[in-house]
Amino acid sequence: MGVFILLFVCYTDFKGVWIPRWSIADKNDIFTHLDGKFNHIFLQIFALGEAYYPSKYAPSKIHSDTWLKQFLDEAHLRKIKVSAWINVFYSWGYASKTHNPNHLINLHPNWYVLDQFGRSIFDYDISELRGLGIEGYYLSPANAQVRAYLTNIAEEIMCTYDFDGIHLDYIRYPSKEFIYDVSLRSKFMRKYYVDPNDLFAESEFKMRFSLWGCDDLKKQWQEFIYNDLTIFVKNLSEQLKKNKPDIQISVAVKPNYLSARREYFQDWMDWINSGFVDFVCLMAYNKHIEKYLNKILKVVKEPHRVTVGLGLYVLSPQQIKRQVAFVKSKPFSGVVFFSYDQLKKNKEYLYSLE
Repeated sequence: MGVFILLFVCYTDFKGVWIPRWSIADKNDIFTHLDGKFNHIFLQIFALGEAYYPSKYAPSKIHSDTWLKQFLDEAHLRKIKVSAWINVFYSWGYASKTHNPNHLINLHPNWYVLDQFGRSIFDYDISELRGLGIEGYYLSPANAQVRAYLTNIAEEIMCTYDFDGIHLDYIRYPSKEFIYDVSLRSKFMRKYYVDPNDLFAESEFKMRFSLWGCDDLKKQWQEFIYNDLTIFVKNLSEQLKKNKPDIQISVAVKPNYLSARREYFQDWMDWINSGFVDFVCLMAYNKHIEKYLNKILKVVKEPHRVTVGLGLYVLSPQQIKRQVAFVKSKPFSGVVFFSYDQLKKNKEYLYSLE
């Protein structure tokens, strides 16, 4: 019993915070605002296709890394672990598209996801994306060149700087509408000899395969997509750990694991159950997190691989305190606050960890 209690205390001792790129300007003053309450920082240094350090591969928003090295040194002196937070496939938002010739939007516009009609997400305007509930422009997760590029970014960060982990955000598809790029369709055709676009054709295809056969192929297509993304997660993790075995691989994920897989092809339950990532951070940014967490406890093999992200921007300090207490009552690893900005504005959020 004593050993169990000790393990439970260790598992629920994770106290993390996301620090977005626009707060980097605070540099080491960040530690003052955190007031010694956290033991893990997720520091965003690659977002919207741009690096916040001098990069060989991506356009850089910051051309000196002195701040970053000093930040990591100070964090480690304070016994705080730091993960490099990177936006993976989410490449640009609602702002006017950059004119930087080295940004992927301009360098490789053919690397972006396509809809069923062969139209690139790149050709959608902001109002169309808003209507679909999509936050911006996504690279194709199935594209081999995209995967190689992003692997280079992740390796560059890990090999250059003394991070304790890498935190993968937006490692998913934007929606079910954008799963028809040539790379993904070609992979499926090599295995099943069927173009996924034909699955939604009219009577001719159904006559060839019957309604039952057509429905089965549609199911195979959906499974193929999330399995293909899982292969990338597995390969990326193995590659990073080959160079740095002790690095922690974490992923920011949709809290409902069923809709994460069905709507975004993010099969994170498999990723942690199979050990492809070290832990996940649920983006549980709402008032009612109990239903998600209780369901997860029934299906996840090791709940200590799950940390719970709490949305300070939508909840009061009192509500956050209640959610922290609920998480502590379960065998999860702990909590992550989104985000630093709210902590900086309202110190009361800090007391919810006590």
